[in-house]
Amino acid sequence: MNHQIEIRDIDRQEDLHACYALMLQLRPHLQDSDAFAQQVRRQREQGFRLSGAWQGDQIIGAIGYRLQENLLYRSFVFVDDLIVDEQLRSRGIGALLLDVARAYAQKLHCRQFVLDTGLHMALAQRFYYRQGLLAHAMGFHEELSSSTERSGTAQARTTE
Repeated sequence: MNHQIEIRDIDRQEDLHACYALMLQLRPHLQDSDAFAQQVRRQREQGFRLSGAWQGDQIIGAIGYRLQENLLYRSFVFVDDLIVDEQLRSRGIGALLLDVARAYAQKLHCRQFVLDTGLHMALAQRFYYRQGLLAHAMGFHEELSSSTERSGTAQARTTE
């Protein structure tokens, strides 16, 4: 790369809008730049941080992370989003971004650093292994309808 990479927090409105096009590579369901900026602002109220890798005036990577606490890990930092422009991958940018979130976790004296990735993301999994992250769980999720109707089985389970 011919320009130095600068890592900085994405706080300014114009930086959020610049990050939107990049984030679409990871989150194609995002509606538009304004909705993205509003979502990030709401998440910030819950402790979310967004840091970016900049080359000159162009954002080339971003990481979203937050402090959490639960009974399994106690206090930990969770990485919600990690994206490097697809044209610039395998140049160490993702590792730099992970280091920012790791340093934040260490500053807060967390003993765990956690992220999830899709089972279909083999290249991302290889990258995370190379970065010292090990798989130890499988995540599950359920799409919930906006309707209040549930199947009889689900209703029976909730009333027991």
